[in-house]
Amino acid sequence: LKPLWRKPRIRPGPDPRRRAARAPIPAAAFRPARRRAMGACSSHKSATAPGGAAEGPNYAKVLADQHGGPMPVRFPEAMATWPAVYGSRCEGRTALITGGTSGLGLYLAQLLAQLGFAVLLPARPGFEAEAAAAVRTIAEAVPGARLVVPEVGLELGSFESVREFAAAVRKTHTTIDVLCCNAGRGGSSKCARETTEDGMESIMQINLFSHFLLCAELLPLLKASPASRIIFQTSCARLTPGAIIRKKLGDLNGADEKAFDAFSQYQLSKAGLCLFMRALNQRLLDAGVDNVIACAVDPGLSATGINAQHNLGHSMFWMPDGCISTRCLHQCFGQHAADGALPAAVAFVGEDAQR
Repeated sequence: LKPLWRKPRIRPGPDPRRRAARAPIPAAAFRPARRRAMGACSSHKSATAPGGAAEGPNYAKVLADQHGGPMPVRFPEAMATWPAVYGSRCEGRTALITGGTSGLGLYLAQLLAQLGFAVLLPARPGFEAEAAAAVRTIAEAVPGARLVVPEVGLELGSFESVREFAAAVRKTHTTIDVLCCNAGRGGSSKCARETTEDGMESIMQINLFSHFLLCAELLPLLKASPASRIIFQTSCARLTPGAIIRKKLGDLNGADEKAFDAFSQYQLSKAGLCLFMRALNQRLLDAGVDNVIACAVDPGLSATGINAQHNLGHSMFWMPDGCISTRCLHQCFGQHAADGALPAAVAFVGEDAQR
């Protein structure tokens, strides 16, 4: 046998006839990844179309067209069958969902309204039209839905806004049965570090710190419920090697700009929600509070706008930037946002939740 280093093997190129027979993959599925990701770095964007909110029965198709991925598969069945199973224990209860005016949160609100919940949908300041469109969309799918958009908006990028919103809710409600910390912001490894008006790194404050504060502010209303749940929307992106997480725990605020990575901040914020859940359950147990349970849920790879902010192919799967778009990953492996809402809904209505 001749050693390969003396005579390198040259493989023939692919047969052009076989290449022509394959279904072509649109070039747009690969090229725009960098442009979309970099455009999403500048602000905490909505999942709906720019300049207005998508609404009505075509909302599911709008999301699929916008972010890729399939249409809902399991959600329609849940809308049809869950009321008979869970409706009796949900009627007359109240749920508050952050980020409930678009994407995954909107479908979560729709399903809870179908089960009989009164649903509070905080509007982010400047996105009041999106909240109004969400109410119309849900009301069209669930006639008679009890939906409330509080007069005071909620901006998770401001601790003052969180406190003002919670104070307004305490004035109008005596109990909250479900608090879902669903809103969040993403980021790719190419995004620059941004800070809030409180001087905190934006991703960490929006995803973790402000939800921590909101839970503390609304805990009296949760304790007043006979049986309440606090649901944290986490992500499989948190499942990074433990050594990396431990290394970053000393800099939750991402203050080291040379080592800053926005996607790592997102991963750390989602791991932080799980740790917060565990610590909160333990403190409630130690305080003798047995009617409030905190849970964490994972929506899977749901085709939503936050993944476009991540630039998943580059940030999570370490592919060269621009090699493959998030839309293409959604198309191959993702599920619709409506189906991604089901784990959180199960955490609301299931009777077997444990600390």
